[in-house]
Formats: sequence, structure tokens, C-alpha cells
Amino acid sequence: MSMTRRLTIVAAQIIAADGGANRIYDLHQSSQLDSSIHPHFIIGDFDSIRQDVKEFYEQREGTAFVQSSDQYSTDFTKCLKFIANGRKKTEPEQQHQSPGASETLSTIAFGGLGGRADQAFAQIHQLYMAAQDLDLNAGELFLFTPESIVFVLEKGRNLIQTPLKSGVIGESVGIIPVSRPAVITTNGLEWDVQDWHTSFDTQMSTSNHITADEVLVVTSERVLFTLELAKKR
Repeated sequence: MSMTRRLTIVAAQIIAADGGANRIYDLHQSSQLDSSIHPHFIIGDFDSIRQDVKEFYEQREGTAFVQSSDQYSTDFTKCLKFIANGRKKTEPEQQHQSPGASETLSTIAFGGLGGRADQAFAQIHQLYMAAQDLDLNAGELFLFTPESIVFVLEKGRNLIQTPLKSGVIGESVGIIPVSRPAVITTNGLEWDVQDWHTSFDTQMSTSNHITADEVLVVTSERVLFTLELAKKR
């Protein structure tokens, strides 16, 4: 079963960013996605969704269209704002729950990397912005490609679970200082570093290999972490 199918089956909500609805529809048509899985919301200015797809979901119960014509936001940004707004509405309810009753929200985005380069950089930009802008705070945010998981490590100590025997992840990782130079220390990699200076205009850690079930990264600044998915057999 593909990672896309695994995660959509357990997702509390599925949101399509405008033309992303085309992709979901086409996966149904090619029997690559369970026919019961459909977007709960389709968000954007609807300049990318095909007419046949739009008509299909308009007639389907359980899918709502949320139109936004904000030309200063990408469709992905509009989706993050929608999720963040929903979180704000549920926070007062969670405050009355017993400790530990609420769960951490994770938002997983498919299809944002691997196409146009400018759109890929926009996705990376949103990873950074979402952690500091309450209007974009959609919980823990992960970008998935067919080959990798991409997410941000916050300043300080980060412990990442990396069980290679799970068959979910591969061995290759990267630590990318996107916003500014950083000093990092790692443990659990083939080529660990200690108080290592990294920046775009000097040196970066790419194509490193996992050697433990947990990888520790201590960083002086927020950095991008890339984790290889296991290859299909």
C-alpha cells in the first residue's frame, strides 16, 4: 500500500488545494485510491480545478468548496489558514478537557514538491512561516514527496524517531540551513558532527545515513530536515 493511501485512510480531514482535487479524482479513476476517500474541502480560487472534477464534487455529498480570491496567498497557504482557523475555534473546548485529552494535530501535504521550482520553494517557505505565524499554524507540518518527508527542526534539541526496520523510511537524511547559518551537533548518523557550522554559502549536510533508531539534532537555528522514504519493493 502506498504512503498516500495509508495516510488518507486514517486522516481526520482531507483538503484539496484547488487543482489538487484533480489529482485525487484521477487517482480514483485509475483505482490507485480507495473510492470512499474524497476531499472534505476544496479550497482556492478554483482557477486550476478542471470543470469535470468541479462538477463531480459539487454533486457529491460530503465535499464543501471554500473559495478564496486572495492573490497574495498560494492555494497551499489558503489551506493552512483554513486549518489554523479551525484550530482556533476548537481551542476553547480543549481547555476544558482533562490533561492529555487533546492530541497534537499533524498536517501532511502531498504534491507540493517535485513540480515547478518556484512552487516548491513556496512550500518550503510555508514550512518556516507556519511555525511562527498563528494564522498559518496548522500543527506539525510535513511535506511528502514520492521519495522523502520534509519538515522543520526547531532551534534547540530535536529527537527524531528513525526505525529503519519499520520499512517506512530509508537511510538517507539531509539537514538544510534554509533561513540562516546554523551550528549543529548530531548523534545517530554515519557522519555525525559536533558544533558544526552550516550555511548555504559554505557547507551543508546532505546524503548522510541513519545508523540508529533515534537521531538527535541540536541546532542553533531552525533547519530543514529531509528523510528518505523506503523504496517500494
